[in-house]
Amino acid sequence: MSIDTAVPPAVPAAPPRLKRRLELATVALIWERLWPAMWPSVVVIGIFLTLALFDVPTRLPVSAHWLLLALALVLLTLAVLDGMRRFSWPSRDDARRRLELASRLRHRPLTAITDKLAGGSDDPAAAALWRAHQERMAAAARQLKVGTPEAGLLHRDPFALRVALALLLLIAAIDARDDWAARLVRAFTPEAAHSVAPQISLDIWVTPPDYTGLPPQFLPASGKQLIYVPIGSALLAQVHGGRNAPRLKIDTAGSDFSKLDDKDFKGTATIKGGKHVAVEQDGRTLGAWNIAVVPDHPPSIAFAKPPSHTDRMALRLDYKANDDYGVESANAVIRRLDDPSLPALTLPLQLPGQHLTDPKGVGFFDLTANLWAGMPVRIEFQAKDALGQVGTSETMETVLPERQFRNPVAKALVEQRKELSRKASDRNDVADTISDLSLRPDRYNNDIVAFMAMRTAQARLHFDRDGSSIAPVQQLLWDTAVRIEEGRSPAAMEDLRNAMKQLQDALARNAPDDEIQRLMNQLQEAMNRYMQQLAQQMQQMDPSQLQPADPRNMLSMRDLQRMLDRARDLARTGAKDQARQMLSQLQQMLENLRMARPMPGQGSQQQQMMSQMQQMMRQQQQLLDRSFQQSRNGQQGQNMQGDAQQQQALRQMLNQMMQQMQQQGMGIPQAMQRAERSMRGAEQALGQNQPGQAVGPQSDALDALQEAARGMANQMMGDNYGDGPGGEPLDNPGLRQAQRDPFGRLLDTEEGNGGLDDGGTLRMGKSNESALDKAKEILEELRRRAGERERPAIEHDYIDRLLKQF
Repeated sequence: MSIDTAVPPAVPAAPPRLKRRLELATVALIWERLWPAMWPSVVVIGIFLTLALFDVPTRLPVSAHWLLLALALVLLTLAVLDGMRRFSWPSRDDARRRLELASRLRHRPLTAITDKLAGGSDDPAAAALWRAHQERMAAAARQLKVGTPEAGLLHRDPFALRVALALLLLIAAIDARDDWAARLVRAFTPEAAHSVAPQISLDIWVTPPDYTGLPPQFLPASGKQLIYVPIGSALLAQVHGGRNAPRLKIDTAGSDFSKLDDKDFKGTATIKGGKHVAVEQDGRTLGAWNIAVVPDHPPSIAFAKPPSHTDRMALRLDYKANDDYGVESANAVIRRLDDPSLPALTLPLQLPGQHLTDPKGVGFFDLTANLWAGMPVRIEFQAKDALGQVGTSETMETVLPERQFRNPVAKALVEQRKELSRKASDRNDVADTISDLSLRPDRYNNDIVAFMAMRTAQARLHFDRDGSSIAPVQQLLWDTAVRIEEGRSPAAMEDLRNAMKQLQDALARNAPDDEIQRLMNQLQEAMNRYMQQLAQQMQQMDPSQLQPADPRNMLSMRDLQRMLDRARDLARTGAKDQARQMLSQLQQMLENLRMARPMPGQGSQQQQMMSQMQQMMRQQQQLLDRSFQQSRNGQQGQNMQGDAQQQQALRQMLNQMMQQMQQQGMGIPQAMQRAERSMRGAEQALGQNQPGQAVGPQSDALDALQEAARGMANQMMGDNYGDGPGGEPLDNPGLRQAQRDPFGRLLDTEEGNGGLDDGGTLRMGKSNESALDKAKEILEELRRRAGERERPAIEHDYIDRLLKQF
C-alpha cells in the first residue's frame, strides 16, 4: 500500500454572499443591542411628544413650562448615558455566530472555514481529512440566513407599556391634526408660546328667572360698578379664541367651559350666592365683575277687611298681598276654634292676575252647607311665590255664616242634619222625624222632588248598620232644605259663581279671545238663569215678607246686563285688566243681591225733583238763547223787563227746591248754590237792559244746573247698591262707569243720556260715540287696512304693531 504525499488542493472559498450576510448580521446585532439600551430615552421622548401634541405645556405657566423642558432634558441625558454604557459594538465573530444561530448550523461552519489546522499539517492523511471537513462546512455556509432582528424588550417592559405609549402618541397626533407643527414649536419655546396673546372675545350675560319678569342683563366688558343679580339667575358666558378652555369662577368655586369647536367655548352657572364673578383663560383674567345677589323674600299677605258675609250668607274674605316678583297663589286656611286638631278647611283665593306684586281681591265662599257653619273659627291667609316660599297673615276669629231658614220644614231638616253630627247613634230617631216631615206636603209646596229626597234619606238611615250613610244623608238633607226654601236659585247661584271664576281665571292668564268670548256667553247664560230663578221665587213670596228698600239703591236686570256688556267690550278690545275689575264689581253686586220692595214716597219725590230740574234747565237755555240773540242784534238798552222777570221766577223756583231738600234733611249741592248766584247776576243785567252782560251769568247758571242734575241722577240710578254687613251701603264705581258716557254724563238704556236733557249747547244725542265704540271702530279699520296687500310694507308693519296693542 502506498500513500499519496502530494500537496492537497486549496479548500473552496466561502460563498460570495457571505460577506453581505455578515454585514447584515452586524446591523441586526447593532439593533438588538442598541434598542434595549436606548429604550428609556425613547420613552422620555415619546412622553414629551405626547404632551406637546396635546398642547399641555402651553397650558402651564411659563415657569412650569421651563421646568417641564428641563426635566425632560435631564431624563433624556441620563437615559442616553445609561444606554451608551450598556451598548457594545458587535465583532466579526459575533456576526458569524449570529448567522450560524439564525441559520441553525451546527458545528460552527463559518468558524471552521477560517480556522487552520493546528498540528500535523505535514501528515497527508490529516490534511486530507481537514480539507474534507472544510468542504462540508463551506457547503453548509451556502444556506446562511440573517433572520429577523429581535428588540429584546420583554425582560425590560414585561407589561407592554410601550404599546400604551404608542397609542397615546397616535391619539395626540389625531387631536393635533393640522396644528401639530405649531404645537411642537410652542412646546420647545415657552417664552414665545406665552408672549403672543391670541385674539379673544368674551360675551357674558345674566338671565333672571322667568317669574321675575326682568329682562336679561348683558355684563360690560369691564367695570367696577356693582351689578345686582336676582337669586337663581342663569349666567351664560361665551369665549371665542384661545387655546385652552376658560374657567368660570364665582368667588372661589369654579367650573371649566365646554368646548363648542376649536375656537369657541361656553360656560354656564346658576347664581345662588357670591360677590365676585370672573372668567379666566391660560392664566389671564378675561373679565371680572362685582355682583350683589338680590334675595327673593317670601310673600306677605294680610286681611284688607275683617271677614264678613253677604246678604246670601256667603263668607266674604278681603285680602291684600305683596311679593318681590309676584304672588303665584293664595289660600285661606280655616280651623275650628274649639277643636284645632280637626283637619283645616283650605279655600283658594282667586288672584286678579298672574305674577302680580301687590294683588288685592275679594273671595266669596258659600259655606252654609258646611257642618262648621255657625261655629267660631280662626282664619289665616297663605300666599306662595314662584320659589314655593309661603307667607302667612295674622289670624282672625269669626263665626262662619249660617243660613237662617224661614220654612218650618226646611228648618227642621237642617236641625236633624245637626243632630246626626251630634249623635250618630240616634239616626233611627232622625229617620222617623224625616218621615213625619215628608208627610206634610202642604208645608213645602207639594214639591215631589223634596218628598222623594226625604223618603230616600229616611230609608238610608233605617238600613244603615255602620254609619256610612250619615255623610251623604246630611248633604241630601241640606240640598232638600235649600230647595224647599228657595227653589232652584241656590244651584243657579253656584253655577253663576263657577262661570264667574272660570272667566276671571281666563282673563288672568291672558287666554285667547275665542275662549274668553265663550266664557262670557257661559256667564251670560248663568246670570240669566239666576235672575229668572229669583224672579220666580219673588212671585211665590208674600209681598209682606219682602224688606223695604230705598229705590235709589235698587238694581234692575238691565243694570247688571249693562255691566256685563261693558266687561265683554273691554275684553274684546284687549283691556282685560279693566274687564276683570268690572266682573269683580259685578260679582259683589250679585253676591249682595236680595229681594226687596221700594219704600213708598221717596222714589216719587226724587222723580218730581228731577222733572223740575229738567224744566229749569230748559227755561234757562231758552233765556240764554234769547239774551245771546238780542246782544247780537244790537238791542242793548231796550226794555228787557220781561226777560228779567222770567229770570227772577226761575231763580225763585230753584230756591224753593233747595228749601224743600233742606226740609227733608238732604244736603244742598254746591252746584245749586252757584246756579242761584249766577241767576241773580243775570237778573240784574237784564233789569238794566244789558242782555250782553247777562249771557255770561246765564251760561254759568246753566252749567251749574247740569252739574246738579247729574249728581241727582247718580243717586237715582244706583250709585250705591244693596245693604252690606252692618247695614252699610256698598259703593260700586263699576256701575257708575258703566252708566256714563266718555263725557261723564249718565247713559240711558234707550236714549244714551239717562232720560236727561241737560239743555247744554253741546248736543251729542244718539250720534255720540263712546270711547269704547270709537276704539272698536279704530280696530275694525286697522283690520281692514291690514287686509289690503297693495299697501307699502312699512305701512303694513306699522298696522301690525298697532293691532298687537289691541
